[in-house]
Order: sequence, then C-alpha cells, then structure tokens
Amino acid sequence: MRTRLAALLVVALLAAACGGDGDAEPDADASTTTSAEAGDDASTSTTEPGVEVGPPTTRGPAPTVEVEPIGSLGSISVLSGEPPYRGVLGQVDPDRNIVAPVALPPAAAADGIAPLTGLPLSDPSIAERPAVLVKIDNTNRGRPQEALAQADLVYEEMIEGGFTRLAVVYHSNAPLMGPIRSGRTTDIALIGSLNEPVFAWSGANLVHAALLRRQTMVDLGAQSRSEYFRASDRPGTYDLMSEAQTLLDIAVGRGDGGAPPPHFEYRDETIGLPAEARPASTVTVDFPSVTATWDWDAAAGGWARTQDGTEHVDAQGERVVAANVVIAEVRQVATGSVDTAGSTVFEQQFLGSGRGWVLTDGHVVEVTWTKPSLRSVATWTTADGVPVALTPGITWVELAPPEKTTIG
Repeated sequence: MRTRLAALLVVALLAAACGGDGDAEPDADASTTTSAEAGDDASTSTTEPGVEVGPPTTRGPAPTVEVEPIGSLGSISVLSGEPPYRGVLGQVDPDRNIVAPVALPPAAAADGIAPLTGLPLSDPSIAERPAVLVKIDNTNRGRPQEALAQADLVYEEMIEGGFTRLAVVYHSNAPLMGPIRSGRTTDIALIGSLNEPVFAWSGANLVHAALLRRQTMVDLGAQSRSEYFRASDRPGTYDLMSEAQTLLDIAVGRGDGGAPPPHFEYRDETIGLPAEARPASTVTVDFPSVTATWDWDAAAGGWARTQDGTEHVDAQGERVVAANVVIAEVRQVATGSVDTAGSTVFEQQFLGSGRGWVLTDGHVVEVTWTKPSLRSVATWTTADGVPVALTPGITWVELAPPEKTTIG
C-alpha cells in the first residue's frame, strides 16, 4: 500500500510540473544583501538536457522532472508609479522546478493523523480543511503572542532592520491569533507549499501586496475583511487580532481553500534517527537584531525557545517548546522596496536548495534542504538523499542567515 501511495505521489508531482507595511523598524543591516541567483543542487546527475535525477530514497527514487535553473533576474514593474520589484519569488512561475528533487515528498498522512504534525486529530474531518497562515509580530512590543503552543508549524522570517516575524500555520487547532502584522514576498514560498491556505495579514506595501495577491490562496486579510479587531490590552499597531475559526468558517462556507499536504516525514516503530545524528543540547540562530536559542528539554519533550536571553512564552503563559527545530540557510534578496524609516525590505529565498540542520529528540542532523518549486514541499535529506524523519509534534522552521547558526 505504501509503495502504491508513493507511486501516486510521483505521478501527481510530475503532472504538476507540466513589503513593507509602513512599520517604523530600525535600519536594516546592509551586509545581509546577497545575490538573487538560485544555486543548483550539485548532488544531482544529469541524464539528458534539462532533466536531472536524484539518488534513491527510503520510498523509491526521486521524481524525474524538467529543471530550469534561475540565472540572474532583473527587476519588474508591478504597479505604475511604484518602485520596481527586484526580488525572486514574485517573478518565478509557481510550478517551475529550479533544482531537481532529491527525494519523494512526504507520504500522505494516515486517516485521523494531522498532516502537519503527525499527531492524532481531535476530529478526523479537520484533515480536509485548509490551513490558516497568519503573519504574527515578534518584537518586544508584540510579545507575548497568542496561542503559539497550538500551532502546527511556525516559520521565523527575517524582516527589515534584522528583526524577525513569524508565519504561523494553524490547522489542527483554530484559536485566537495575534498580533497580526503585514506580509512580505518571503511568504510566497510558504503559501505555495500549503495548497491554497487561508492567508491572514494586516496588509503590505502596494508592490508586495499586489505580488502576494497573485498567489493561489484564500485572501482573508484585514484590508478586505471585517473579522478583525483591536485588543484593548495591547499597544497600537501591535493589537490586531482575529479568530482562526471565524476565517476558516468563511473559507469552508465558500468552498475555498485546499487541505495542506504533509511537510515532513515522522518517526515510528520502524523509522529511527539516521546514523549521522549526533547528540545536541542547544542551537542558536543569530539574526542581525534577534537571537533565537533552542535548548533541549527532555522533560518537556522538545526544544525550549529563548529569545534575546528571555524565555519565550505565549499569551497563555506556555513556554514555547517545539518537538522539532528545522533550520534552512537562505539567501537574502533586496526587493527594491524600503519602509517608512528608509530600511531595505528583504526577501528570504526559500527556493532551490541549501545547507540546513534538523534538531529532533535531543539530536542534530546536518541536511540539505531542497525546495524545487514554489508549490513544492521542501525535503530535508542526509548526504545520501534520505529524508530525516521528525518527532510528531510542532515544528519551527528557522529561515536563517548563512553562517549564523551555532550548535552545541
């Protein structure tokens, strides 16, 4: 049955292949600007022009797809009178494979299992509803955030000034969300892999908003909906809230959105840690203006988060603990936009491939992350192309600047 399912996934993949919001953030660190060119995955071998094949995985060979690498991209005019867009993600066709897959995407979740955590669902029908992708503030004025412990998946992105913002994915649960902030073109890669999610955001600058609205998603942002409110106990700008369940009811009632595919492999009685795994107690990711530290806490069953030397807790008083922390070193691309403080607005290029790490069960595994297209789910593989299986539970993905991760 598993082999047949893997074959169906290959067929499906082959078929699919044929800004700033005016927030006054401190100045960006100009040293983070890098090239907009995506690199090729050197571990793949070419069998014919434009077609590459990766090594075998535990569930069969990687799909064979047409590959069209990205060269140097220029700028495009998105809106008359606005600065040209110089990023990458807003210029690439969502189905264009810029590198070859090195592994099959994760297998479909079993009945009653959450596709984004590998845990049992309280109601099996939840698996069929869309995920909610919401942009959440991560500055001192925005903390503590609502219901981080109820998320399935959290991405930490770098924004202008070297600060970070969270892209939180709710699927198993649908709690109160906030404080909700603006989108960036970095989000295009996340939207693509979630199969038409509900996108909750406060807006963006005109260029970034136009590019985001071109994506396949259910746009239920605050600029077009009334299902948002201001929390009286939070400071202005950091007080926008909404209920995930309310937004989901709108999407489902209209028949919009699609169920998210699994994003990771999970360990079970037949799958253990790879031979490359080594014990680890702590990992630190240094963004220019934020330091995120994760410490292994065996009693809590996961990695406990500290931000800038302070324990990270959510608004419910729960310490942020992730079953897994997955780190991807990504390129920073200047988008051509600046915020109201004059800081450069960057895009993190979570597309192509690069170096990364998987932290799970008190161990670390160095991996290669590979995201062939915007619609692809990323894979996290060892040197022989085998995906690393995670612990069922919440996963945080750090989109990290290169050479800024320290593991102890």
